[in-house]
Amino acid sequence: MLRPVAAAKEAILIMDSRSAQKGLRGSGLSASWSKLYKAGGVYLDLSLKLEGSGAVLLGQVITESKQPKVRTLTLLDSSGAPVASSPVSDYGGFRLELKDQGDYALEFSLGGETFKVEGLEVF
Repeated sequence: MLRPVAAAKEAILIMDSRSAQKGLRGSGLSASWSKLYKAGGVYLDLSLKLEGSGAVLLGQVITESKQPKVRTLTLLDSSGAPVASSPVSDYGGFRLELKDQGDYALEFSLGGETFKVEGLEVF
């Protein structure tokens, strides 16, 4: 008998650099951003940087242990289709290249649970 696939749990947004800049003088809308999320027992530190004709999503999986238990992250487009994946280094780092503008999500597994980070906008 097939068991239903559990829905991914939503990661919790802790900090967004764009909301922190709202009160600063001279801070216009920037295509680059940094966000910090908590999911399960890990934190995800994400930064979007413009590079050439596209953008790069740089990240760090932060855990209390020396090696992160997250091994791979998958980038999903707005329809939920996978568009890229990245291994996580022994130190928790990863890099994903984005060619197109749009809304993306990041999905990963941790301890038998799947987590999703939504709202990753590329302008």
